Amino acid sequence: MMKYSKMFLYEMKMTLREREVIFWMLIFPIALMLILGFVFGGSGDIRITIGVVDLDDSALSRRIVEALESIEAIEVKTGSEDEERAELKDDDRNALIIIEEGFGEEVMQGGMGEITMIVNRSDVTTAQVTENTVRGIINEIGREMVRMQEGGEEREAISLNVEEEEDIEDFEYVDFMVPGVLAITIMFAGLMGFNEEVAVRREKGILRRVKVSPVSLPVFLAAGMTMVVIEALIQAVLLLAVGYLVFSIKVNGNYLYMAIVTVIGTLSFVSLGFMISSLAKNSKSATLAGSAVSMPMMFLSGVFFSVAWVPAALGVIARMLPLYYFGDALREVMINAASLADVWLDLVVLIAFGLICFGIAVKFFRWE
Repeated sequence: MMKYSKMFLYEMKMTLREREVIFWMLIFPIALMLILGFVFGGSGDIRITIGVVDLDDSALSRRIVEALESIEAIEVKTGSEDEERAELKDDDRNALIIIEEGFGEEVMQGGMGEITMIVNRSDVTTAQVTENTVRGIINEIGREMVRMQEGGEEREAISLNVEEEEDIEDFEYVDFMVPGVLAITIMFAGLMGFNEEVAVRREKGILRRVKVSPVSLPVFLAAGMTMVVIEALIQAVLLLAVGYLVFSIKVNGNYLYMAIVTVIGTLSFVSLGFMISSLAKNSKSATLAGSAVSMPMMFLSGVFFSVAWVPAALGVIARMLPLYYFGDALREVMINAASLADVWLDLVVLIAFGLICFGIAVKFFRWE
């Protein structure tokens, strides 16, 4: 324990002496969050999947279904109410539209036919785009329907009721973004920081001196990884504090669960960085390899946007990257108040990935 304490103190002193570390640890994540929060606003083109339940089965209700099916950006799925609600719950629908019984008759009599819309809010940004898009389309269909039937007169023919299955707060894009910034920051801290640090110490002969000391490899690694985990937790607290003060972000999740997910993700990326440093010939190649791994993950893992927005091929690639699972776990816990059991797949992937990388790193580790 004494050896571990000394190594940990050494790691902490080395970290605090390097100004670059302070920048990447504290200033960079805050600057990234502020820039994205103020600048990133375009939702881009998106294809949404909507379940439609026609309880009325009238000429007018069928006309609405046909109008929705004619829109290229919308994929319409029809079925019974129970089936479509189940698909919505399983995240296979972005929204569900229920055309209530008596809709056509009410419209024909000059009243307002009722349509119920239920939006899948598991994905914050997609939910906002879906609700606004569907609301606008339904209202326009109603007005066009009236113009065709009543000789150009304008009136509201559809009453759109938004049903909430659960009491969920309305989240903004910045709430979606903060877990992504945190995930990327931790990825860089573990992947680039620990990777380069081990490679540089090997070149300077520091690892050679550690090898002949009473400190074993497990103790050396445990001390370094502990420091990175502490840095990650500090970053998480700092980002949440700044996000709350500047953007009034909402966090529904359990803070202990958030800390556990953060620790697991950090150790996973530290293991990846350790593997790269073990395989790399020198610090320069370790840095280049780390950049080659981290930059694609940063832009392809869906941490700043929904994977549903990208082409199918990129979606497959995103789901092959550990950052996708880390960002998803953080987002589910922070925004949707998920438990650890709810994100078990994300955690299993991160733990398995970390263990594989760590095993490879230990096998090929070189003191000098």
